[in-house]
Amino acid sequence: MKKSIFYLLSLSAITITIVSACVKDEPAPENPFNKIDYGQDTVAADTVNPASLLGLHRNIFSVRCAIPGCHDGNFEPDFRTVQSSYSTLVYAPVIKNNDANAFSFRVIPGNPAMSVLHERITNCCFVNEDDRMPQDNIGVPLQQNLIDNVTTWIQDGAKNYYGETANRPDLEPLFAYYVAVNTTFDVEYSAINNRVDSVIYNPFIIPTGTENFYLATFVEDDITEIADMQFNKLFISTSINDFSAAMELSAVFIPGADPLWLVSVPANTLTPGQIYYMRYYANDGTHTENTEFPKDESVEFYKTYWSFIIQP
Repeated sequence: MKKSIFYLLSLSAITITIVSACVKDEPAPENPFNKIDYGQDTVAADTVNPASLLGLHRNIFSVRCAIPGCHDGNFEPDFRTVQSSYSTLVYAPVIKNNDANAFSFRVIPGNPAMSVLHERITNCCFVNEDDRMPQDNIGVPLQQNLIDNVTTWIQDGAKNYYGETANRPDLEPLFAYYVAVNTTFDVEYSAINNRVDSVIYNPFIIPTGTENFYLATFVEDDITEIADMQFNKLFISTSINDFSAAMELSAVFIPGADPLWLVSVPANTLTPGQIYYMRYYANDGTHTENTEFPKDESVEFYKTYWSFIIQP
C-alpha cells in the first residue's frame, strides 16, 4: 500500500514538471508611462511675479485674508479668487472710511497713498487702535516685502490678470439727502416730527401763510466737483409719477464746508391741502442724460419722502 502511494506521488510530480516545461513564458505588459518624456529632473523655476495680481493673491489675499470669518465672501473685499479680488479692489468704492473721509476707492491705479488697501496694511490705526490689516489683534501683520509688493502693484497701474490697467469709472451724480427749511434757516420743515403722522417717508408740512421756503440738496459725484454740476433743477408736480407739467425751479450753488444747491420754493403759489411731489435733476457734465431722483422706478416711499403739503 505504501509503495502505491509513493508511486502515485512520483507520477504527479513528473506530470507537473512536464506541463510546466511546456508553458511558454509571456512578456510583461508594456507600461504606457515609460514613453513619457519628463525632460530634466530639475524643478521649474517660479515665474509668477510676486508684485502682480496673481502673485498677491497667491501669497497674501488667499492665505492671509480669505480666511473663515474674514474676506471669504462674507463681506468685501472678496479675496476668494483672483477675479473677485480685482473687482472688489480696483476703483471699488470705500465702505468703511476714516474720520476725515479721505478715501474714495479701495485701490486707485498709480496712487498707493490714496488707496485704502495700502492704507489698511500700513496704518496701525485707520479708525480704531490695532485695526491694521490683517487685523493686528487677530493675525500677524504683513512682512515688509509683502507690503512692498502691494505698493509696487498699485504704482504699476494695479493691472488685472491680463496686464491691463482699468479706467476710472464715471458714475452718475448721487443725491445724498435734502433739507427743507424756512428762509431764516432756523426751522427744519423736513424733520420727522414735522411730517404727516410723524412718519419719515410721509410728506413734510409747510405752515399756512408761508410765502417761500428753501430746499437744500446735497449732491455728490465721483469725478465732478459739486460746484461744477450742471442743470440743477427742482421739479414739483401734483402727480407722483407724471412730471410733464411740473413747476420748474432752478437751484443756486452755496459754497462752504458742506457745499449744497439751494432752491427757493414759492409756497404762496401752491394750493393748501394738496400733496406736492418733488424730483431733483442734475448733470455731472459727462452724461448725456440728466440724473433724476427719485426715479420712475424708485420705490414709492422714496417718492413720498420727496413730497410736501401746504397746511390748510
